[in-house]
Amino acid sequence: MQRKSLVLLVIALLPGLVACVNEIKEPTQEGYFKPTATVQDIMLSLIDPSADGIWNSVSTTITKTGTEDKQPRTDQEWQEVRRNAITLIEGANLLLINGRQVAAKGVKSENPGIEEGPEEVQRLLDADRESYVKFAHALHDSGVQALAAIDAKNSAELVAVGGRIDEACEQCHQRYWYPNQNKAK
Repeated sequence: MQRKSLVLLVIALLPGLVACVNEIKEPTQEGYFKPTATVQDIMLSLIDPSADGIWNSVSTTITKTGTEDKQPRTDQEWQEVRRNAITLIEGANLLLINGRQVAAKGVKSENPGIEEGPEEVQRLLDADRESYVKFAHALHDSGVQALAAIDAKNSAELVAVGGRIDEACEQCHQRYWYPNQNKAK
């Protein structure tokens, strides 16, 4: 008899339990993140310095006195380049947080006539978010390739990946920041 009462109680409570579970929803991306920095802030403080750290880690300089090859040689030097790659990779993810603005209100283009102003860039990004996401993913993926080259301590591959990082950056910039340069050609 007791078992039958328990079963009836569970059956009676089940619709209410189901209703409660249906009310629990996954928060949207906006519920998780609270973007403060702008795209411009992330570019200037994370992505640009990190890309420069990767690009400048390997070079060849030819002078009158000879050739100087620069590359990471110590574990500490490789670790520094690795930090740059991680920052670049995660910076690319930060660019994709919904609600992030291109620039702070009132910021103007430093090169009017050459590059779009922040309001126009924002309009272009909002109108073509799908391409923007692809460009950010290309930057992320080239950063992952750099990380693999760094972990393998492969300077030659790091140089090749550096070109892919540059290409990922330029494709986005040409689409949103300098779209009139493509029309002029």
